[in-house]
Amino acid sequence: MCRLSQCVGNDPHEAHCPRVRTCNPLTAVEFEAGYRFMVPVQTIATVPCELCENQNVEIVATQDRDASPLQVVLCPQCGLVWNDPRPSAEALAAYYREEYRQDYKGTLEPKPRHTLRAARVAVERCRQLRDNLPRGEAVLDLGAGGGEVVYVLRQLGFPASGIEPNAGYARFARERLQVPVTSGSWQEASIEPDSLSAVTLFHVMEHLDSPLQAMRLIRGWLRTGGLLWIEVPNVEAVCQAPSHRFHRAHLYNFNDATLGALGRQAGFEVVRTFTSADGGNVTAVLRKTGIPATTAPSLTGNANHIRGIIQAHTLLRHCLSAAPFIRPLRKLRQRVSETIGLLGQKTPKEILDRAIQEAFRSGVLSVVIDLSELAAAAI
Repeated sequence: MCRLSQCVGNDPHEAHCPRVRTCNPLTAVEFEAGYRFMVPVQTIATVPCELCENQNVEIVATQDRDASPLQVVLCPQCGLVWNDPRPSAEALAAYYREEYRQDYKGTLEPKPRHTLRAARVAVERCRQLRDNLPRGEAVLDLGAGGGEVVYVLRQLGFPASGIEPNAGYARFARERLQVPVTSGSWQEASIEPDSLSAVTLFHVMEHLDSPLQAMRLIRGWLRTGGLLWIEVPNVEAVCQAPSHRFHRAHLYNFNDATLGALGRQAGFEVVRTFTSADGGNVTAVLRKTGIPATTAPSLTGNANHIRGIIQAHTLLRHCLSAAPFIRPLRKLRQRVSETIGLLGQKTPKEILDRAIQEAFRSGVLSVVIDLSELAAAAI
């Protein structure tokens, strides 16, 4: 049995093995919490840059956040960051279908605490979406997890559906939340062209082995004027420890520039990009236009910008900042709030309904209520 967190076999490049390892020992300056290079170490990537197809790259890390071997490279032309080498497409598909949730969450389907946490995040995402959310039009949540976003949107009057590669989580969405979430990958999806008004990918794009291909496929699903809403971890983030920047399951690492550029290259217009309050996540809102983009945008200086952030984010600077103290306090507050929030809640639907009701009472969803009323009238 071979998993991302546990590899059996002598050859790290075996096709069945989803563990990504460093091809050769590296000569580098190692200090503080991980590998940082005073002089960029050059190599030839086995996977070309998704944005500019360049293969002459720089190594920016040699281990993941669990201190396991992982080679992460930076394209010096555009600033895109990705894991290289990486498992085969078949190995990745099998891993996300069968093992990822177990490795990441330690469970085959969401536990009550996971459902409550996801419900609150789903409500917040609906708040972010409210100014752009199509009224009464079809919305697809790609990488739907346990179906929480789909459930909230449907409760607000939007005919939402989802696709989730993990069989256990997709089954949970269908059976426990009773929402239409299909088991499968984005490559297997059967979506009619020009049938959707919005597609959302919340912390999904970084897991895809062909993000540009996925975005082009999604563009075909969307009607002209339709929106693609993407949220990913921000490679520029300094709210976490330096050693926690890279993850073996995050095949790509984006900032707002590379995420927006990928959207333009896929034929979308960039409506806006923004980062979360702590800088940990970056979101791109993209629109399908009648005339797709045909040229790749220039990202001059982006690689230097990202390299500088990674090299400057040392363990010493991190410890001298407020981040190491704020994050544990936030997690403790979240844990206490979740414990209280689960009191008296017996089913996943009750947990979701209560989260929605609390958002209504607090006014978080007040604008969405108006939109849902209009959507319900249009259906």
